[in-house]
Amino acid sequence: MYRRKPMGKLIAVWGAPGSGKTTFSVKLAEAIYRSRGKAGCSVIVVFTDSVAPALPVVFPGYKPEDIFSVGSILSKPDITPNDAVAGIVTVKDRMNLGFLGYRLGENKYSFPAYTEEKAKTLFTVLCGISDYVIADCMSDPTANRLTSSALSLADSTVRISSPDLRCMSYCSSQLSLFAAGGYLHDDEIQVMNVPGAEYTNSAPDMSAALGLKAYILPYSPMLLDQSLAGVLYEPLKDKRYMQTVQKIAERLV
Repeated sequence: MYRRKPMGKLIAVWGAPGSGKTTFSVKLAEAIYRSRGKAGCSVIVVFTDSVAPALPVVFPGYKPEDIFSVGSILSKPDITPNDAVAGIVTVKDRMNLGFLGYRLGENKYSFPAYTEEKAKTLFTVLCGISDYVIADCMSDPTANRLTSSALSLADSTVRISSPDLRCMSYCSSQLSLFAAGGYLHDDEIQVMNVPGAEYTNSAPDMSAALGLKAYILPYSPMLLDQSLAGVLYEPLKDKRYMQTVQKIAERLV
């Protein structure tokens, strides 16, 4: 499934709380896999959140024995490609698409503390066995070392915003921290995610107010249905939504 290869590309997805970073990361992985999977392309998504782990959200129907923890990998003295592969959660019939993250009930105290160097080693190992690694980052760049390491190592970054006052407040509060850490890329891709139909008309105006030249990611009732059914990992049939994600994917690959 995953084999050693020339270094893959690390893509860091970041943005305001509740802006849709996790969902976008999953669908971005789907778009890259769909367009390049037939050529043997492999994609790994790393959910960095240790406060509200994403694996139970994306795979709520999976058996506990089929869900592995990135915390276990980070606890090892040395991280090998075999360690990384053993911790990947896969999807049936798409064995080159995998996911890493924390399990249900885990938090930052569930495992021994790890260093920034250990986190960077993990991403380096993952990029050595996969063509694309997508890091779904926490909204606070200082929240954990997986997030800060992904942001510092990223070849490309995608900033997710939402058309609401909470996002505006977040940007006012947190952008200076991202700038201080050197995490703001001049060529970052900006996305305005529309979380509900009622926000559709305000999305362009909010994008302009934030000074963004953003892709407008349209509201998708089908995506909401997937989320409620616990099957975000399945292909999305909403052509309008996925066409926008595909345009973003094409810029990244």
